Amino acid sequence: MRKFVSSSGVASIQRVAEHGGSGPIAFRRLIDSGEFDTNVDFLDLTVIPPGSTIGLHEHHGNEELYFIVDGDPLVRVDGAERRLHRTDVAIVRSGGSHELINDSSRDVEIFVVQVRK
Repeated sequence: MRKFVSSSGVASIQRVAEHGGSGPIAFRRLIDSGEFDTNVDFLDLTVIPPGSTIGLHEHHGNEELYFIVDGDPLVRVDGAERRLHRTDVAIVRSGGSHELINDSSRDVEIFVVQVRK
């Protein structure tokens, strides 16, 4: 198991309309479940360009958080809406839903951490 991970050494994966959203996103799976003895599923560094979204979706049997690295996305969790900023965190519990909208003029960068319940 690695002790350090450099995002520049991890290939970027492009997706379009993630979870039914709109536009492209790119993510790097920095760490997956094989790196942990605990129930962490993954850690992704995700870039959401202006106008792109991660569509509304539910989580069952896992929880997920979005840690805002850069940008000011609009995030909805279980119907509550908030404009997030650098170092803010959004948390979705098992049975909950969330979405992210980049309605700004610059990229949004987030860390996505998913943990099995």
